[in-house]
Amino acid sequence: MENDLRFQVRSREIVDLYSAMRNARLILTPYFQRNLVWRDAHKRDFIDTILKGYPFPQIFLARGPIDLETMEAYQCVVDGQQRLNTIREFIEGKLDVDGKQFSDLTPKEKEGFLKYEIAVIDFDLDAGDPRLKEIFHRLNRTYYSLSAIEKIASEYSASEFLLVARVLCGEITKQAFMTDDELIDVDDSAEEGDPEANSFARDPGIDEGAWNWLLEKADGPFAMLIQNRAIFTRLEFDRKVPLMFTLNIMCTYLSGYYNRNDKVRKFLEDKNSEFHEKEEVINALNEAAGFIHLMDLPNDSMWWNKANFFSLVCELSRNTAIKALGAPVVGGKLLSFANAVPQNYSLAAREAVGRKSQRELRGSAIRTAILGG
Repeated sequence: MENDLRFQVRSREIVDLYSAMRNARLILTPYFQRNLVWRDAHKRDFIDTILKGYPFPQIFLARGPIDLETMEAYQCVVDGQQRLNTIREFIEGKLDVDGKQFSDLTPKEKEGFLKYEIAVIDFDLDAGDPRLKEIFHRLNRTYYSLSAIEKIASEYSASEFLLVARVLCGEITKQAFMTDDELIDVDDSAEEGDPEANSFARDPGIDEGAWNWLLEKADGPFAMLIQNRAIFTRLEFDRKVPLMFTLNIMCTYLSGYYNRNDKVRKFLEDKNSEFHEKEEVINALNEAAGFIHLMDLPNDSMWWNKANFFSLVCELSRNTAIKALGAPVVGGKLLSFANAVPQNYSLAAREAVGRKSQRELRGSAIRTAILGG
């Protein structure tokens, strides 16, 4: 089999890579990438490695298009996102090592840091080349494992079903195309909306009309609850847990309760290119979230627990009789339920919460508590 994949092995100074990041010529978060998950301890160890002049593994970049007007070339990170982001954070004073920031270094230390040479492998691939995803997956099989949802997010990056889930959980915002870290990494000094830089930010399989529709639907009530309530930890956001959570709520709305994540891939496959119910699903989940907001539940309420919130949204989105009672009435019934939680419900909200039987039990208990039985 003929191999026409071209790449170049070379070294680049940190100052060169940092300049490219600042000017948005080097995209840290292309559409197939994972979220940033390094802890501060890992970041400090990495910067200490550079300060001591020790080597670290190469980073992989994809060489993108050349802007013939500005004579600038664009690249995206295939592997090395977290290392490059850590370098940027240190230089910009967002990270310290042994109590010292970059600005605290001596001129000689600063020069040594900026002149540190990083081994780089440049692939000659454009944003739409399917081999980009394949290389990304192979590198991550070799160096570190992706979670199930991170693999799904990369594999189905242009799927309408996945994109709706990303809008609902707040991964895509109205400002995403220019400033959202999940889609493009730009500095205030960079030109907004640069089409060449953005070619790596959005999967080329998403046409402009579909993308504009997604942005119109962004920042809705469901996304606001997911992002602003203490349902998920920061680490869970980094590992895309809210995205899988939202996918499961969408699947449940369309098909009823099931085991764990069993129906997610089927829906992603079946509704990969056309998701006819997308307006209905977005409206249903946003209406449920808006209803929950109107109930004004206390911050320490049991209903902000992931399992309980999952069941509450599923029941509200699929049961018009509950919403017909009005938010104050339903909120009062939920608070009363929380003051005397049945033992079987409590167990179903703590253990094996993703089982179909546990989900059905929680849903039934919520319906009974609100509507009577």
